[in-house]
Amino acid sequence: MSGILKKLSLVLVLMVLAVVSLSAAIYSSVPVGHRVYRLLDAAEIRGLIDHQIAVRPYSADKIIKLLTAIQAQDNKISSIERQELSALLAEFTLSYGKEAHGPEDLLSTGFIRTYDQQNDVGASLGVELSTTQTFLLGTDEYDSRNQALFFLKGDLGNHISLNMNFGLLVDKINNRVFLPTEFTIPCEGFYMQLLNGGSQLATLPATAFYTGLSMFPELSGSFLDGKVSLRWGSIKRDWGPGLNNLLISGSARTIDGVEADVELTNWLRYSVMTGSLGIFSLNSIDGVQFYSDWMGDKSNYRFDNNLSAHRVEVDVLPNLTLSIYESVVWKKRFELGYLNPLAIYMFEQNNLGDLDDVLAGVDVNYTLPGKARFYFAAATSEMHDIGSLKTMLTAPRNILAFQAGIVIPLNIGSFSSLTFQWTYLSPFFYSHYPTLEKVATIDSSSTDTSITTDRDNTITVNSSDTVNVVTKRDVKNGNETGEDLTFTNENETQYTSDGRIKIVKAGTSYAIYETTKESAYVNKGENIGYPLNPNSQEFLVQLDAVFGEGWTTTSSLKYQVRSGQYGYDITQYMFYSNYADYEEKNFWANTFEHSVTLEMEVGKKLPDMPIKITASYRFTTTWDRDIISSDPDGRNTLFSDWNSPTFDNALSVGAKIFF
Repeated sequence: MSGILKKLSLVLVLMVLAVVSLSAAIYSSVPVGHRVYRLLDAAEIRGLIDHQIAVRPYSADKIIKLLTAIQAQDNKISSIERQELSALLAEFTLSYGKEAHGPEDLLSTGFIRTYDQQNDVGASLGVELSTTQTFLLGTDEYDSRNQALFFLKGDLGNHISLNMNFGLLVDKINNRVFLPTEFTIPCEGFYMQLLNGGSQLATLPATAFYTGLSMFPELSGSFLDGKVSLRWGSIKRDWGPGLNNLLISGSARTIDGVEADVELTNWLRYSVMTGSLGIFSLNSIDGVQFYSDWMGDKSNYRFDNNLSAHRVEVDVLPNLTLSIYESVVWKKRFELGYLNPLAIYMFEQNNLGDLDDVLAGVDVNYTLPGKARFYFAAATSEMHDIGSLKTMLTAPRNILAFQAGIVIPLNIGSFSSLTFQWTYLSPFFYSHYPTLEKVATIDSSSTDTSITTDRDNTITVNSSDTVNVVTKRDVKNGNETGEDLTFTNENETQYTSDGRIKIVKAGTSYAIYETTKESAYVNKGENIGYPLNPNSQEFLVQLDAVFGEGWTTTSSLKYQVRSGQYGYDITQYMFYSNYADYEEKNFWANTFEHSVTLEMEVGKKLPDMPIKITASYRFTTTWDRDIISSDPDGRNTLFSDWNSPTFDNALSVGAKIFF
């Protein structure tokens, strides 16, 4: 181990020597979860700054300029607000500024920095430490997340910044201590046990600690006085006016992408990005198959996709902004149409043969100066029946999502605000049909009535017109009996319970089709958009309040409800060829799960120390019905009677050092 440490030390020294002539990444992004974005929202509504683009994250340079502009309006802000502005400016100036920091500053800042005044270049080398422990009270369930993030940040002249980093994780991941729609995995690729032969984490909850990596590399630039911003990075993004959004949500996993934000005029802005989506190697969560590939199936990956997205914002009136946006999840291939930053993805997808998953929408937000901001968003991935408003909302093949909210600045504390938000995802929203390819034909009258496909799925035709299917994942999970499909007609089509294998019977012949590609709206097994299941609604109230001396608080109340008519899980997809068989949407008549969650979080920055401490408490009550059986698309679902309500209490404590 000492030899490895010596080699790592040598690498770090060489990296420092290589960039001593390289400042502190002034154009690098500030993470979307930072408190400063809520402050800027409140400042916009109060008229302290102009309306800003709803595509985040912003660069540190942009945020510093906005905070400075707010701070200059001394007669419009309170003493507590001046205190917070000064603290944030000090934080960003320290992290992204140009002041030199030598080895003697390492324990107080977590980094060393050099800067070449003559050439306007420099670099920072350091570490950020963080830990969060979450406990489900009254049980032995807990989640432990611990990270050391090593970074090299730098500026190359007046226009380019870099941020090279990697985080070493030592985590014990437990999904049960989180609200299901809020659970996320921080690791990239997979978890493993370094001291146990590299054994990989296969299922959650984890029973032991595992090691993993996180990475947020970023190369960014700013040109034409900030009117053009370019970025190539693996970061979190948040596109839209809401708390999490329909297109790209701040809760989603990082996407390694190339993007540009262009302010064409003071009333017209354009954003575009293309990124590479990934997988996370995990078999199951609480016995339910995880919606991703796993590394043991390298030659047969299904989730091998890119994401392209763009957004146009137009200020149609001084306080009214209209935005149009579009995205497409597409199989990794050299596709110039999707790489063209000015292409219209819907048309490109049609030209290419209807292979990919397109989402399009609009949002509008209106600011009542000094009082409130109202916003509304609508998106669709399939629009088939255009008629009356009722028809548009209830037609099963109209796959829609809506979001509406209001943000009210409050005259308490520092830049506090109250948000009310409603979000609805219709059945099948964010899902997409997989690509099924014919791989074999079995004749039940022959002597050979069993095959194992290239993807290690075993299909056996029995003499009683029953076909047994055992997938590779069944075998890995110990369920080698698989499932039986029973055919009652001479010509009939059947799907496995997950809809990923199709068998078509014609007389004594059985054609076998397997899924080779998936293009649902997921990245690394998690939703790219709003963190809800399809066919769900959420009603949210959130209070963000900041008080003096480094105290921050966030309190939220959520009511989430799921409907089980059909398309209630992202793994389910609509059979468009049979869309006439679907009944009109009737959300409230088919509910099977309700949950109410109250969560309170408080944070404290310690004075004169680079430490922030956080604590949160969450109470959740859930009442639901069990799913007994369901078709692959969620139709004909059988539910149990309503179960007695359950109650969860979770406590989380955490700390960041050199944040």
